[in-house]
Amino acid sequence: RPPLVGPAPPPAGQPGARPAASTGARPFACGVPRAMRRLFGTAKEPEKKPAEATPSLQEASAKIDIQVEQLQGKIEKADAELKQLIAKGTSDIAKKQAMQVMKRKKMYEQQRDQLMGTQFNIESMAFQQEQAEITCTAVEAMKAGTQALKQQQQNVNIDAVDKLTDDMADLADEMQQINEALAQSSAGPVVDDGELDAEYARMEEEMAAMKLAGGGGVGVGVGAAEPAAAPAEPSAHMAAQAFAA
Repeated sequence: RPPLVGPAPPPAGQPGARPAASTGARPFACGVPRAMRRLFGTAKEPEKKPAEATPSLQEASAKIDIQVEQLQGKIEKADAELKQLIAKGTSDIAKKQAMQVMKRKKMYEQQRDQLMGTQFNIESMAFQQEQAEITCTAVEAMKAGTQALKQQQQNVNIDAVDKLTDDMADLADEMQQINEALAQSSAGPVVDDGELDAEYARMEEEMAAMKLAGGGGVGVGVGAAEPAAAPAEPSAHMAAQAFAA
């Protein structure tokens, strides 16, 4: 039988060609007919559950404490039950029950010991974390202090410090000179020591002469009045010879 093949359709734009299908309308959207979407609506996306907060080391340690206390209570309960079974006698049933209780007790003890070891590790980690935080805080504080010190050093010039110390030394020298000047005596003109020695020698000669004249009982000093009726004084040469004798 010959194949049932019809004549080829004429190309577009010629008489007898089929009109091109319009692409403006979309009867389907995402595989769902528009009428069905209007009637039943679209499927809602599943709501995302909020992520649970990660427990801290302190919370984990506290939770382990609760579990250890619960296991300790079960161990004590199994121990009391074991004593009751042993007190009943040596029957096979009591012995089997006692063996089961002992196994359960050993299991509880192992779990308790494991939890206590885990708790020790958690507490050690928490201690290390605290030490790390303290170290970080100390490093940040030292860093801030170093920056502040650098800024303060920038505000101080070494040349200015040297000049300040020199000025202070100069002021100290000037004050020393002023104090020395104020301490000097300003009572009168300066007297020569030689003149004072000569005056002292002259007064000694006068005293010796007065002793020879019999007037040793009267003190003679600088500016003292001479006796009214004094005998004639000997010469200075004679007084010196008499004093030497």
